[in-house]
Amino acid sequence: MVALLSARSRTARGRASLAGLTAGLLAVTGCGAPAGLIDVAQAARKACDVAPPAKTTTVNVLAYSGPAIDPFTDAIVKGCGGVKNLKIKHLPVDFSGQIQKAALALSSGRSSPYDLIESYNGTLYEYASKGWIRPLDGYIAKYKDRYGLGDIDPKAWEGFTYQGKVYGIPDQTNAAILIYRKDLFDKIGLKAPRTYAEMIDAAKRLKAAKAVKYPLGMVWGSDDALADGFHAWLTADGGSWFDGAGRPAFDSPAGLKALQQMKAMLPYMPSDSLTFGNGDVMALMQQGLIGMTTIWASRAQPIGDANQSRVAGKIAFAPAPSAVPGGPPASETSQDGFVIPSNSHLDPEMLFRLAASTITSPEVMKQAATVAVPPRTSLVKDPATAQPYWPAVSESSARGVQPLPRVPYMDPLTKSVVNPYLAKALTGSSDPSRALRAAAAQLENSLKAKGYLR
Repeated sequence: MVALLSARSRTARGRASLAGLTAGLLAVTGCGAPAGLIDVAQAARKACDVAPPAKTTTVNVLAYSGPAIDPFTDAIVKGCGGVKNLKIKHLPVDFSGQIQKAALALSSGRSSPYDLIESYNGTLYEYASKGWIRPLDGYIAKYKDRYGLGDIDPKAWEGFTYQGKVYGIPDQTNAAILIYRKDLFDKIGLKAPRTYAEMIDAAKRLKAAKAVKYPLGMVWGSDDALADGFHAWLTADGGSWFDGAGRPAFDSPAGLKALQQMKAMLPYMPSDSLTFGNGDVMALMQQGLIGMTTIWASRAQPIGDANQSRVAGKIAFAPAPSAVPGGPPASETSQDGFVIPSNSHLDPEMLFRLAASTITSPEVMKQAATVAVPPRTSLVKDPATAQPYWPAVSESSARGVQPLPRVPYMDPLTKSVVNPYLAKALTGSSDPSRALRAAAAQLENSLKAKGYLR
């Protein structure tokens, strides 16, 4: 089923505009720590398979903090942290911080300050193309039986493969799904929308009934996540980011339609939606202020957790709506895991064993299954492990949801160039056709200047 394809919660930071909501949310949870996160330390300690180093060795881990990331970082840090002469350090950052710190560390000619780095397929392709991270095929083959790596779905490995080599150790799969207020939908006679037209109709009816403050909430932060939203509708409308030669191809009828669809959704969303990351929309949903959202499945558990959400027991899950009946959902798939920097001064085999033995451990993945879809086939097929949001992820995959393009210049280069133009089109400060044309032209110039295109 990992046709169930991560991670990732993208823009994870909070916003000043949500300060009041955050305070209210903490009043619901009773503390600042995310409730419902599992303690994987015990399982990870049993799984850790690293021999004590001959001398004191410090392993530095770079990983952003998010509901579906923290359990695996904990597995590495706490699982092997008790090994003699081995110290494992991790200082949590937000997603943007991870991206910035990773690029600086990996591109430096000096030894990397980090030895294991959390990554997803969008950034991995850039890292691999530049030789910044180590291929892991030899270690995967050597430890396949020891760690049961054959149980990991081939599509999970594929998400971390670049030009025929595997560069990452997958710990989860993910897709953006529809999470909606079933209680409100039932009250006014609505079903989960399966198409764009049905979603707009549902938003209109929720608004007319004054059932909820905001019928819609989307993760469209213009500094990062907006490109993910555009990707969802672009691919659902049959469009592509690039052509066969790698040149921008989103300045197309499909691209224009995607922008028009997104713009028509804005009246049903909070006015500052173009500043929202995943954490912001999740918090609004937990507060009961949003009727439906398309968000990473890894946010499903916190939204439905009675310890931190006012809508626990009131939500349901479905694949993201498609642009046309029977088409692929307006969504995205992603893969998360850990990579090993080429410029780490530590033994790469030791780092591989440290990460692979803990984060891919069946027991660790089983405990983390409430917040992350495991890439282990045996766990996905186990009814005792299954979570209520998994069918939506599985159906999304079966209906053709796509990851970001497998090119080394998608994230952050393409996003950083295109996002400002998307924002201008959505806010009305630029005509959508003109914005797409300008974005494609600037991106092509950037790709040529950086040597990706001739």
